[in-house]
Amino acid sequence: MSKNARVIKYVFVLPAIIYLILLTIYPLIYSLKISVTTLNIARPYPPQYIGLSNFVELLKDSIFLTAMKNTFFLTVLSICAEFILGFIIARFFFMGANLKLKGVGLLRTIYMLPMMVTPLVFGLIWLYIFNPTLGVANYLLSLLGFPPISWFGSTNIALYSIVLINVWEWTPFMMLLCLAGLSTIPPELFEVARIDGAGWHQSIAFIELPLVRRVILIGLMIRIMDNFRLFDLVYVTTGGGPGSSTETLSMFTYRQSFMFFNVGYGAAASIIILILGIILAQILIKSVWGKEEYA
Repeated sequence: MSKNARVIKYVFVLPAIIYLILLTIYPLIYSLKISVTTLNIARPYPPQYIGLSNFVELLKDSIFLTAMKNTFFLTVLSICAEFILGFIIARFFFMGANLKLKGVGLLRTIYMLPMMVTPLVFGLIWLYIFNPTLGVANYLLSLLGFPPISWFGSTNIALYSIVLINVWEWTPFMMLLCLAGLSTIPPELFEVARIDGAGWHQSIAFIELPLVRRVILIGLMIRIMDNFRLFDLVYVTTGGGPGSSTETLSMFTYRQSFMFFNVGYGAAASIIILILGIILAQILIKSVWGKEEYA
């Protein structure tokens, strides 16, 4: 390779490297730096180095532990529901496309609409739907003879309402990934399975799921990271309340950093979120799908 060719190669790679340094590496290093200090932008004196004290205090903070529990609960419930519903709907679209049914493409496009709406707007829409006095949800319940529900005002229901909205918005994403995976399966495999007398459940268990598990893995990893960063939906609908019943890790970090101005404490919380996300991703890769495939 000539010298000019090598220079051109590095020139094309340079923007990506600059982007990585400015928007990923530098913020991470800066967060690590301030997470071990007493930085509080509302106080006039300079921050002091305190080692791992912020991390120790976080593990003793009842609100942070509640936020961690809520985030894990929301993540597990959301991605399980999204995967199950997404795979079922993807299979219907896949079968409809194979049978050349009319309108399948249009229905698929319509079904993707919730994912195209920004979470902030989506949260506002559901805020009106779940309005305790004027909302459509309670109106439909009244038609069925049920009492109205305080969807965002009850400590027992608010988190489930967040999960419901989250699943409604992001099931199309899992459906799209599952449909893409199903579309790569050779039709001959289904034909052989049909000749051998395999039922639909055997086709799912021994053909479809094993062959699309890489795609599913990618989708689950993306959604785990998304749920650990979930902020806008919670901020618009409940603000983390009532009490701390819907407090998430991202909401806790925002509150500490930008409401209480305890930036060092908030940075320590963000580092813990990053570590938890990495651990969960590794568990998902190595334990669920096997070490031998992703070594």
